[in-house]
Amino acid sequence: MTTETNTPESAKTKSPEIPARSKISNGTIINVVLFIGLIVLYVVNFLPSKDDDLVAGTEIEQEMGEISTRLDEGAFYIAFVDSDTLMANYKLANKMREDFEQEQRRLENDLQRRQRAFQTEVETFQRQIQAGNISMENAQVKEQELMQMQQELMQLNESYSSRLMAKELEMNIELYQKITDLLSRFNREMGYDYILGFSPGGSILYAKEKHDITQKVLNKLNEEYDAQ
Repeated sequence: MTTETNTPESAKTKSPEIPARSKISNGTIINVVLFIGLIVLYVVNFLPSKDDDLVAGTEIEQEMGEISTRLDEGAFYIAFVDSDTLMANYKLANKMREDFEQEQRRLENDLQRRQRAFQTEVETFQRQIQAGNISMENAQVKEQELMQMQQELMQLNESYSSRLMAKELEMNIELYQKITDLLSRFNREMGYDYILGFSPGGSILYAKEKHDITQKVLNKLNEEYDAQ
C-alpha cells in the first residue's frame, strides 16, 4: 500500500526572481551616464571658449569701428555719375549715335522709295481700270501682283525695325561694358564702396555735388577712346 505524502505548498522550493524594479533601475543608470557623457562632449567640442569669445568680440569691435569711421567720413565712400552728361559727351557714344542715325535714315529712305514705287503702280492700275485699257484677266493678275508687293513692303518694314532695335541694343551693351570696365579699373585707385548712376527723374532724388565724379570718369573714357 502506497502512502502519498502531501507536501504543503508553502514548503515547495521556488527559484528566486529578480524584481522588475531592479532591471528598470539599472537601465536608467546607464542612460543617465550616457546623457552626462554627451553633455560633457558637447561642452568640450562645441561651446566657444573664453579665448574664442574674446577674439570674436575684438573682431566685432574693429568692424564696428571701421563702419563708424566710414560713416563719419561720408557714408561708405559713395560717388555718382550723371548718366545724361556722360552719354552726351562720351565720344564713343556720340560716334555710335551718329552711325545708328545714318543706318536709320538709310533704311527709312529705302523703305520710302519702295513705298513710292508701289503707290505709283497702284495709281497706274487704277487709271487703267477707269479707262478700260486692261482686260479683266490682266486686271486680276495685276491685282495679285500689287497685293504681293504690299505684303513684301510690310515684311520689309518689320525687318528694318527689328534690325534697328538689334543695333540699338548692341550699342547699349557695348557702351555699358565700356563704362563698367573703366569704373572697375578706376575704382581700384579711388576705393569707393558704391558708384551710382544719377539722372533727372531717376530713383536717386538728391546727391551732394562733392560726390559727383562724372567729369573724372568722362575724361578717362575719352582719353581711352582717343588712344584707340
